[in-house]
This record gives sequence, C-alpha cells and structure tokens, in this order.
Amino acid sequence: MSGATVLDLSQVLLSEEIGRVRRQRWSGVLALTQGAVAKGLYFVDGEIAFAASTVEEDRLGANLHRIGKITESEFRAALARAEEPGQRLGQALIEAGVLTPEELAAAVTGQVERIVFSVLRWTSGQVRRDTMDRPIPADCELDLHTGRVLLVGMRQFPDVDRLERTLGSPERRFRRVSPVPFDYDQLSPSPPERAVLARCMREARLADLLAMPHARPQLVRSTYALLAGGLIEELVSSPIRAHVPAPAARPQEAPPLVMVEETTPEPPVPLEPEEAERTARQLLERGRRPQAIAVLTEVLDRHPDALRCRRLLAMTRAQEGGYEPAVERLFLGALEKEPGDVELRYRLATYYRRAGMGARAILQLRLVLSADPSHAGAWRDLGELEAGEGRRR
Repeated sequence: MSGATVLDLSQVLLSEEIGRVRRQRWSGVLALTQGAVAKGLYFVDGEIAFAASTVEEDRLGANLHRIGKITESEFRAALARAEEPGQRLGQALIEAGVLTPEELAAAVTGQVERIVFSVLRWTSGQVRRDTMDRPIPADCELDLHTGRVLLVGMRQFPDVDRLERTLGSPERRFRRVSPVPFDYDQLSPSPPERAVLARCMREARLADLLAMPHARPQLVRSTYALLAGGLIEELVSSPIRAHVPAPAARPQEAPPLVMVEETTPEPPVPLEPEEAERTARQLLERGRRPQAIAVLTEVLDRHPDALRCRRLLAMTRAQEGGYEPAVERLFLGALEKEPGDVELRYRLATYYRRAGMGARAILQLRLVLSADPSHAGAWRDLGELEAGEGRRR
C-alpha cells in the first residue's frame, strides 16, 4: 500500500502504536515483519479482533497439538479433511469428537493471544498500517479486551531500559482508573503491580512509584504494563481531539456494460507465444473470453514452456466457478517456473478460497505474505480464513 507509514520497532514500542490505534478507533491491519517472519494484528474500531501469522507454530492445529489438546494423528486426519472443498479444520475436529465447540472457541482465542504476546515482545522489526473498513468479517471477530492483552504482554517485554525511557519524566503523575476496565484480579497481579496500584489510589509521581521497596526493573515493568493496560492513567489536561473527517462516500458503481457480440470473422490462431498472448488480451478486453481461452490453450499445446501464456490462461480460467484440477495444474506449473510471482500466487489462493478449499488457500496466502508482508489483500483474506478455520460451518 503506497504511502503507508512504516515504523521501526527498534525505535518505537508496538504497544505505543496500539495505544494510538485505540485512541483513533482505527480499523485495519497492523502488518509486522521481523526477518522472514510476518504477523498481522486485525483491529476493528481500535480494538484487537484477530491475529494471523505466517509461522507454522502459530497455526490453530499446531497450537492445539503443542498444548496437548489433540494428538499428531488427530491433527493430520483433521488437516486432511480440511483440504476438502467446504470443510474447515475446526468443524473437522468437532465432528471427529476431538474437541467440543467450547474447547475450540477457547483454543482460537488462545492462539490469537499467543500471536499478540509474541509481537509485543519484539524489540526490532517493522510495523505498518493497512487501513480497511472491515479487515475481518463481523462474525469472525473475537471478543478480546485489548487493554488486558497489552497488560499481560508488556509484563514480558525484555528491555526494561526502553520501558523506563518511554515512561519519561520522573515528574509525570498517575492515578488509578476507576472502575477498572476488566477483571484484573484474574491475571495474578505481582506484588510490585499491587504496590503501584495502591500508591496510585491518590496522585503519584513516577519518581515515587519507582522508589518503592521493590526491585526497580519490576516496578518499571509494573508501571508501564498497568499504564498500557488502562488501569492507571496520566494526570494531564485533556487534549483537544482533532476532527476526524467521515470517510468519503463510495462512488456509485457504473451500470454493467452490455457486450454486443461482434460479427467479424475469427482471426487465425497465432503461431508464436508473444503474438498469442497479445491476441488473447485483445479478445479479453472485448469480452470474448472463450475465444481467448482457445487461443491460449492451442499455443500452449505447441509451446508448453510459454510461461506468460500459461500465467494468463490460469488467471482467465480461475474465473470459472468451482474447482478444476486442470486449472490448479496451470497455476502450479507457472509457479514452479516462477516461484516469486506473488500476484499469481495470490490469484491461486483466491481460486482455492472461492472453491471452498480453505487449507490450500491459507498455505498460498502465507507464502504470499512471506514474500510481500505488505500485501493488504493477503492479510485480509488470511485473517478471514484463519478465523473461519476455528468455526463450525
């Protein structure tokens, strides 16, 4: 997405960016990269609604196997069933009697929280915003409390010096928020956290909080985690909120074009791939899709290695409904010769998705994001599919 702001996580804490997102009630995906790893946090009106990752260990099935909820054989059997059109991993696990719907829902929530906790610990990498009105379907949104997730996650942040620098001036003043935004006592508060909260029952300077009789690193982590989680707040004048303009109205869609069947004679089938591709594109521009497919098919019979013609034929035939092995072979054959073709791989993922083959679509989307972590469409589709994997049909 051109023009998007990219932040360096060696200079900016992800928790600070999430705080800005919450204040702005922003919706979209925060796309995070660290080396070859890409993860995405999905926000709806400023709150975390889902998370996805290109890392295999972050997948639902892998997470269930790791925590001992399913065996290796159960995992593989469910995964094989999820390869079938219209089948989902979560549905397969429930139908096999491996999990109850309640256990599945808890596992999906745990999977998402694990991804969020992992990126909150990052001290390097990049994060960028991809704005979307609806980054994930409403029925797939999880009921997470972002403040709670931030508090637990920042308890584990490894660089205490960065937290103390972020807290800023020793003269900053804090007080406890009342009522508390979530059931804090369920999170096993540490003695330093309880001490900070008790001291903030009345106005307290940061210098006073960090001078209490506990280890300073623990007090720094406790103060920052409580602030990020919304259990304490800074005593400052309320800033004037900038006016956020309403989103521009979407332009009305133009009425569909009525294609008039041409009566000109059929052109001869070109003999060379370059000419065949050019002719096929001209036919597609005129709405003559069957003729374009015929041209591309015939030239591939003569020149099986014509990659550009194979690519165009795959994308053209992918518009057909359902699943056709021949179309899949066109995609895979082109990708075997050009594995770095991100857009073609994304089209293959879209083809699988439309055919109801979620597991195959997810695999291709993860490969797209590994190659291009800023691919907003892939993040949107992956979030929807990953969330759908944890639901019943």
